[in-house]
Amino acid sequence: MSKIITYSFCDPFIDRFADDLERDYLKTGSDLSRIAIVFGGRRPALFVKRQLAQKIKKAFYPPGFFSIDEFMSHITAKHDKFQGIQDLDQCYLMYRLAKEKCPLLLKNRERFARFLPWAREILAFIEQLDLECVDNLKLEALEQNARIGYDVPKDVNDLLAHITVLREAYHEHMRHSLIYTRGFYYLRAKELIGDTSLDEFDQVLFANFFYFNRSEEAVVKTLYDRGQARLFFQGDQRRWPVLERTARLLNSEIKEGNNIPEPAFDLKIYRGFDTHSQVCQLREILKTIPDLSKTVVVLPDPDHIIPLLSEIGPMVEDFNISMGYPLKRSSLVSLLEQMFAAQISKSEHGYYAHDYLKVLRHPLIKNTVFGNSDFQCSRVLIHKIEEALTGLEESVISGCVFVKLEDVMACEVVFERTQQTLASMGIECREEELVLVLKEIHKFCFSLWEQIGNFKDFSLSLHDFIDVLMNKSVLKSYPLNMRIASKVYDIIDELKASNFACESFALEELFRVFSEKIAHEIVSFNGSPLKGLQILGLFETRSLNFDHVIVLDANEGVLPRLKIYESLVPRDVMVSLNLDRLEQEEEIQRYGFMRLISSAKEVHLIYQENRESERSRFIEELIWQEEKRSGCVSVPVKSCGFIVKAKPQKSLIQKTPDIIEFLRRYRYSASSINTYLRDPIEFYYQYVLGLREQDDLLDEPENRQVGVYIHEILEAIFKGFVNRKPVLDHKFLNYANGIMEAHFQRRFGRSKRPDLFFLQRVIGERMRRFFEVEARRCEEQVESVLYVEHAFEDTVPLKVGPMNFVYKIDRVDRLIDGTILLIDYKTGNTDIMPGKMESLDMNHLKRDEILEVVKSVQLPLYFHYLLKTFRGKPVDAGLYNLRECQIKRWRRTTDLETADQEFLQILNAVMEEILNPDVPFTRPNL
Repeated sequence: MSKIITYSFCDPFIDRFADDLERDYLKTGSDLSRIAIVFGGRRPALFVKRQLAQKIKKAFYPPGFFSIDEFMSHITAKHDKFQGIQDLDQCYLMYRLAKEKCPLLLKNRERFARFLPWAREILAFIEQLDLECVDNLKLEALEQNARIGYDVPKDVNDLLAHITVLREAYHEHMRHSLIYTRGFYYLRAKELIGDTSLDEFDQVLFANFFYFNRSEEAVVKTLYDRGQARLFFQGDQRRWPVLERTARLLNSEIKEGNNIPEPAFDLKIYRGFDTHSQVCQLREILKTIPDLSKTVVVLPDPDHIIPLLSEIGPMVEDFNISMGYPLKRSSLVSLLEQMFAAQISKSEHGYYAHDYLKVLRHPLIKNTVFGNSDFQCSRVLIHKIEEALTGLEESVISGCVFVKLEDVMACEVVFERTQQTLASMGIECREEELVLVLKEIHKFCFSLWEQIGNFKDFSLSLHDFIDVLMNKSVLKSYPLNMRIASKVYDIIDELKASNFACESFALEELFRVFSEKIAHEIVSFNGSPLKGLQILGLFETRSLNFDHVIVLDANEGVLPRLKIYESLVPRDVMVSLNLDRLEQEEEIQRYGFMRLISSAKEVHLIYQENRESERSRFIEELIWQEEKRSGCVSVPVKSCGFIVKAKPQKSLIQKTPDIIEFLRRYRYSASSINTYLRDPIEFYYQYVLGLREQDDLLDEPENRQVGVYIHEILEAIFKGFVNRKPVLDHKFLNYANGIMEAHFQRRFGRSKRPDLFFLQRVIGERMRRFFEVEARRCEEQVESVLYVEHAFEDTVPLKVGPMNFVYKIDRVDRLIDGTILLIDYKTGNTDIMPGKMESLDMNHLKRDEILEVVKSVQLPLYFHYLLKTFRGKPVDAGLYNLRECQIKRWRRTTDLETADQEFLQILNAVMEEILNPDVPFTRPNL
């Protein structure tokens, strides 16, 4: 019975392995339960058991199956009654040891939350040292070099100079507490194997291993030399340097035969442009495969599981996913992060309104039943709070950038509007019930987290919060969410049982540690590895073979996925310790990939090509081999794409008789006519349907908001001069400053934004310059002020009929020379001064030409009203640019009546088009 058996890549490993078990053990009458079979992972054991059951066809005692981790633990457990250590406890132990043995490492990272990423890196380094059996003599030489100084940051040199002390202290603690890490029980297995009798097994079969670390090598070599181990390989040492190293260790050949068989699979390559194009191509490939139970989808990037399932879920009944979904990508974790952000941004003025609303807007909160009411009450209440804060509904909290929970509770407008909306939906809800709903929202989303100071309190608060979501929200309606919640419960239990649960932490540290913990967690899926379509990571395919292999994300950097730069320990240090895994890791992943596809009938490789991505080196190697075999210089690559039948945007809106009747009765303004000239569709939405964008008072003040504020203060300041001469003296300036301050606080004061101070200073400086210029103009030219921010209604007689207009005029002055001057304040840079209307062809007026020449009908329209109101008197209109502090007069001719008639002819042409039922509302030609 050979101690080294080697299979070809072209053979299905499980089938060949089961045949050998039948030949060497079943047919010889051996007791299978006295055989130990060790695989790299757990999955292959299921397939071997199925094969044995098909051969034996009756009940039997199976071999003892182990993963390599379980086998190394089994050896150690014969001597040490140890148990595993939790992830965060490991990190906190390293933090304590560093604080005690090497306090220099804690410089600028004195708190555990800041040291946590370093702790993980140190632990990973020590685990590599343990797995590869690096003794402290090598580390001492490393420390001497570190004291001289590697070309790395000083704190990294400090770590390297003290790594032996940290490692020894860490090992000593584990020996004393009998709580072992994976690396340590591997190291112990290597130390103990010489004195360990595995008399419960006649033989140990190591199945389909490629790379052995040095701890594993020591165990395998010892058992091999005793005659207790047999090794089953797949591959040939002539092609794989790692197998050549193992062959030297065992002093035996690992060869497939005299000649290495060449695989003969059908290779198909596809090029996509993003994740969704890849999964759509996968869907089309699956349609062509009759038996999906013999098919595997290899997904190197777990972030793409959800798009994949969304695409193939409706067409695939049975499938199994071995890989986990990143917990950090879940909606539950996004909600927790938003809640933590709200706590961190909280100030003495209350919660930052943006973060407060983010929590309330989250779908899990909006669809949770709080209090004793329907979830619709929570949803509507949250919408009304949002409207109140953003200023859509005027209230005491409108525009507040920081808001206190008690202020929201005291906002009666919120509850009144919520009741009105619910009533319109046929839902009756008393104000007391809404108050209870809001109290519970505030309690579980905000108040619950304010006073916690350690992880015991944190875990209790988190437990209470998850309980609410599980019992009262839509969370439990989705199976994946249930597994996500279960994973969070497990983390809660770990935090509650941690060695540092009762130690004090700042609130931000608690959140940071929890978020860092979440970042490393995955959520497993349910499924059966023995039936249906298999969706696996590359390492999960070890020892398995399939007729149809589909690989997604076959891109460089993903396949193979290599850690080129060590985040903590320099690469030259790793090389000096024989820990340079870069080349080994590339060979390990290349081996797994080539082994999987070599026995397949069809291989489909899908990659995405864009500016950030290129196809994998594995694809390039296969293409090169295919080109050599076929003699052709190119291998066909099918491009993935979507056939897009774009539905043209509805750009024509016909005018119904009701719309025409509405337009005839409508009271037009200069703004509405200007909007129609720019874009008839926008006119339809804004003035016919009444749809327009609302201001959000929580955002930075926009130009329009600033413009409204300036118009408000100019109205308040100058209305006292109506029917008298304005005098802008020192007393006036004091009065004006008081007005500006009061109005600024009323409009922007609730926001408490630090940048508003600068806005107030800028506006104040510009208004000061304006008052200086205006004081001289009023003294020299103005006799009296006639109107300030005055609204007028008028009917304009046109050929299409009398049309109703409303004017809101900023200001009208009577000048000393008798001229009636209309003033329109402008705070922006846009030039809307009308051009020469006489340049238009009055017989063939077109909307786009009118817009180009007239630009805005505001001054001509106001001028028409003044001319009619002040008959026989000289009138004029002007734009008062508050930035430049000057008035641009519009009147270009002394023949006022002719200019007015030209404008009315233009206005009639516009109104004719608006009222013409045969001219639909359309987008302008761009």
